[in-house]
Amino acid sequence: MTPIYPAAATPDWLDTHTINFRISEDMLKSLLPMGRLRKCKPGETVVSYGSKIDHVGICLTGQFRVLLNSIDGHSQLVRFLTEREMYGVPSALANAPFPTDLVCDKPGELLIITRSNLEARLRSDPDFALALIKNLATRVAELFGFMEAELLPSLRARVYQALMRLAKYHGTPDKRGEDMVLHFTQAELASNVNASRQKVHVELKRMELEGLVVLGYRTITLKSTFFESQT
Repeated sequence: MTPIYPAAATPDWLDTHTINFRISEDMLKSLLPMGRLRKCKPGETVVSYGSKIDHVGICLTGQFRVLLNSIDGHSQLVRFLTEREMYGVPSALANAPFPTDLVCDKPGELLIITRSNLEARLRSDPDFALALIKNLATRVAELFGFMEAELLPSLRARVYQALMRLAKYHGTPDKRGEDMVLHFTQAELASNVNASRQKVHVELKRMELEGLVVLGYRTITLKSTFFESQT
């Protein structure tokens, strides 16, 4: 019988920390004169689904929700945009409609760079162009992981896959370097797997009893046994 979980990860998986891409602090400093600052408040919609935008944004501080909206009006949390992450590249460069809603979750500030300034920097700075490609590659990899999780047959499998994906992009190794801490609430995880909080809570409690996770206040800690589990 084919396991419903991905192949077992080894403890060395934690050495990679995350596969999320953030531009370097030095590069960010060099970009500051090219853009303007925008302050955002919790609940404020930064960009709406389907919008046409002529700029990219870089998160300087705070945290922003990336949300998918279904035809029935349900919002599904895909991920968080955090410090030194960029959004809007396909929209700015290819004139593509913005694919999600981007909503401020914690008070923050964005650096807004116009299309013309972005294109000028790409033409003159190969390192920045490479950074942009890495940013897009990360987003594509994340998208395929999200799509794969949506096709899994059971809620437990979807919860497991979502935790694996979120750990790769948002996980913080604990002080011992053995476990991975996610600063996500159970409600946010439920939104990510498109299920009710109550059902997700039941699955998480089962995992906790099996020694795979530890549930805390606004945190979910993935034990080393979680990454070794396939059942």
